[in-house]
Amino acid sequence: MVSVVIPVYNGEKFVLRTIECVLSQSFKVEQIIVIDDASTDRTQELILKEFPKEVIYHRNEKNMERCYSRNLGASLAKGEYIFFLDHDDLWEKEHVEKVLENWGDAHIVYAFPRKYIDDEGKLMRVSKKRLPADVGVLIFSGMIGFPSATAFKKESFEEYEDEFMLREDWEVFIRAYFKGLKIKVIDTNTVMIREHSGRTSKSRRLYEGTLKVYEIYKDRVPKEYLSYFLFHVGETCMRFADLKRGWAFVLKALAEKPSLFLSGRRLLSLLKRGLRFYSHA
Repeated sequence: MVSVVIPVYNGEKFVLRTIECVLSQSFKVEQIIVIDDASTDRTQELILKEFPKEVIYHRNEKNMERCYSRNLGASLAKGEYIFFLDHDDLWEKEHVEKVLENWGDAHIVYAFPRKYIDDEGKLMRVSKKRLPADVGVLIFSGMIGFPSATAFKKESFEEYEDEFMLREDWEVFIRAYFKGLKIKVIDTNTVMIREHSGRTSKSRRLYEGTLKVYEIYKDRVPKEYLSYFLFHVGETCMRFADLKRGWAFVLKALAEKPSLFLSGRRLLSLLKRGLRFYSHA
């Protein structure tokens, strides 16, 4: 049995289409749980009108944010497998089927997202990133995390933690790695991430969450992955205009693994973010 958890806050523009994409999966999803985080728009009205029987709808009494909502949804899940889907993202119709076909003996499966869509659901771009075979590189370099691409065995679910807000989706994979859970990354190209003005990826809380992850895990990262971890933290600092701190992390990464900078993507990122001439944030 599969349970899908959809947390939503003020999602009237997208949430119905997101629910529809779950209902239209080639593999039947037995349980759809929508956690409404005290929306102030028409989210509740629309869901209860369009899908009164198809979903389990729960409304938080007050805004608790997304970690709480995901964890609550997981606690209500009856399926052996728990899939998460943000209210503004979509799946191709064969997503659940392909994930289950490739599950094997994993505790967590991550279907690497490549498609990015706009407000209207039109394809904007397709990521051509080459995925390293070593899952540890993917995790510690921050290339993994979107909840809409993440599925857990219910018995192995690791709760999302508020203290890492906006990087909780990255931190949960790091924590799972250290607990010895088997994490499998697959390349199904069935996840569509929606880019729009309301997305949180530009919030400074993402920067703060990244530094929190660094502080907690900096002394535990295996040496073979430390350079990737440092570079990602430095790159994030630069993205939020903290150039001094960002370059400090990047130079540490260079000292650990000079060959890291043979990557054209990383060099381009440094040129784009690391050479900007504005003040330290």
